[in-house]
Amino acid sequence: MTRVRYVEWGTIIGAAILFAYIGIASWFTVSQFEAQAQEADITIEVRARQFAWEFIYPDGTRSAELRVKAGQTVKLELISEDVIHSLYIRDFGLKKDVVPGQVNVLTFTPMKPGEYVIQCAEFCGSGHSNMLAKLIVE
Repeated sequence: MTRVRYVEWGTIIGAAILFAYIGIASWFTVSQFEAQAQEADITIEVRARQFAWEFIYPDGTRSAELRVKAGQTVKLELISEDVIHSLYIRDFGLKKDVVPGQVNVLTFTPMKPGEYVIQCAEFCGSGHSNMLAKLIVE
């Protein structure tokens, strides 16, 4: 083997080791982060469909608005009935994909009372821009 071949193989093997390390470290970190999800004061089921959000509270009440109390840790169980959506609350820096056949979880604790916009951040069809809801923190 020539010297150039050794350099090529060294570069390929070094890059493979580096990418494997980054992948494993990232997976471990994300797994730990999601496992440390806070215990929730309230769990609300969120159903997404073209082109609306529906919030189902523990007592079975259904609403087009999400109402929570300030300081209360909220766990949202996200379910899509049709296509991929993405729940996005810009004011809290929260975004989580909502995928058909899968339950994704988003936990947060709103501290400041007010009204905030919930929107879909994944293009889901012709009515995507109208897929809005309101988060009311009391």
